[in-house]
Amino acid sequence: MRPLCLLVLLAAGCGWVPADEQAIRTFFAESSLYDRTRLAEVGQVAFDPRVEGVVHRFDVVSREDTTGNDGRRHRVARLDAVVRSDRGSSHRTIVVTLEQAAGGRWMITAYR
Repeated sequence: MRPLCLLVLLAAGCGWVPADEQAIRTFFAESSLYDRTRLAEVGQVAFDPRVEGVVHRFDVVSREDTTGNDGRRHRVARLDAVVRSDRGSSHRTIVVTLEQAAGGRWMITAYR
């Protein structure tokens, strides 16, 4: 009984990250390296670390879903982010636009 309880507690502590948030995390990780080849797998835009800084961490504050004229699902996610640059760290609100591609994968199509 004890091993089962331990397994349940460990599984609950791991948490589950939604697919769109995983795509955003990958987008910022690849952007921080400015690896345009790998970045193309998750985004159609780049968050240039030389200009924008590097997103150190973020929290998704809100999500809003819509369906485009093409029938694809679009999502706008508002992020509270900590961005590091050569001027130091700052808190920024970043709005990321995602599109659900064929097969269910999320792609970052824009940010502001």
